[in-house]
Amino acid sequence: MLTVIELTRFNGTRFYLNADLVEYIEATPDTLITLSSGKRHLVKEDVLTVVERIIAYHRRIHYISVTETGESAEMQRGGQTGEEVETADEKMETLPD
Repeated sequence: MLTVIELTRFNGTRFYLNADLVEYIEATPDTLITLSSGKRHLVKEDVLTVVERIIAYHRRIHYISVTETGESAEMQRGGQTGEEVETADEKMETLPD
């Protein structure tokens, strides 16, 4: 899945950056993003804003992945709601109805 965040160039145009390719972010004092390819982007957003956008995107993706995995696993094992299941910490839980 492509991880993109929206950023703004200094001329005001918005673009989407593949955050998985970010190698490092510098405040020079402007925000300079260097990608693993060596390509650099100078953006209006401050370093903290860029980092927060990358983290927020990864949190959304992780939440979606966990939800999809959980639903898939439930469907694959043919579980019924309300049945007891064993968790990773070896406790028994009841699935919600």
